[in-house]
Amino acid sequence: MQLVAANVANRDAQEMTAPPRPLRVLVADDHPLIRHSFREDLEAARIVVCGEAATGAEAVRVALAERPDLCLLDVRMPEGDGITAAGSIRRSLPTVKIVLITAFPDEDGALAAARAGADGYLGKDIARRRLPHVLHAIAQGETSYPRRLLYPVLRALQGSGRSGT
Repeated sequence: MQLVAANVANRDAQEMTAPPRPLRVLVADDHPLIRHSFREDLEAARIVVCGEAATGAEAVRVALAERPDLCLLDVRMPEGDGITAAGSIRRSLPTVKIVLITAFPDEDGALAAARAGADGYLGKDIARRRLPHVLHAIAQGETSYPRRLLYPVLRALQGSGRSGT
């Protein structure tokens, strides 16, 4: 009995001191240079890029195969944009966090992202050093949308939720 208790205590101590599993991210953008830049920035922050995709359809296939913790999807891609991919990924992998990223964040895009179930909607002008921090926060349950777009998105979502009033 003491041997079992000692083994359990030892295992528990190892689990408490073991480093947390690194965040696994899928990066999807139709521009190879952008994907490469995101990969460098994320890997420098010890985030594992477990897959890359150049189209919306490819992003869905890679997400289903790799089961990342988080998908970073460009809004505009060929063969199914990021919004469409986000919806497909959300339906198939409901616990995966989804972040849409765009060169031109606007109300329509933010609303489409929210309706697709995205946990974040970011501009590509985000500071390189800030992106890993934002992705970690989203992985922990936070959401991230541009502050200036929150009120219009919430107002639109509230309005669409009313039926017959």
